[in-house]
Amino acid sequence: MLSRNQNIIKHFPPQNSWDENYKKIIELGKKLPDFDIKNKKEKWLIKACQSPLWLKAELNSTGEVIFTGDSEGLISKGLLALFIEFYNNRKPEEILKDKAQFIEDLKLSEYLSSRRTNGLQSMRDQILKYAKVFLMLSKAK
Repeated sequence: MLSRNQNIIKHFPPQNSWDENYKKIIELGKKLPDFDIKNKKEKWLIKACQSPLWLKAELNSTGEVIFTGDSEGLISKGLLALFIEFYNNRKPEEILKDKAQFIEDLKLSEYLSSRRTNGLQSMRDQILKYAKVFLMLSKAK
């Protein structure tokens, strides 16, 4: 069974050019489930991204975090899709322990603009904040 990192990396075969990889990132973003417009609120907005991007997190009945989101930018939305694929349906403890190694393995920061790289880091930071909050809330029960 492939790890989550390996599952993401398999989307990007080594022989692909970065033009092909950008197309794949955009394609993955287009596959994200629709994000209800009523969720496009300030509290879900990640401001450091190049394009407006919303990331919502909820804890399900089994204690797993469910992420949903959207972006007006095609690349940003695709990068969000990668993070959702990696972190979705996991317990907060798992999210905090598991580094998104695919970012380094795919050398994303080498191929993205500095604003997109900052946005990538902001998405990851927000996911970790959500996980920390959910972990604290579960321990408070």
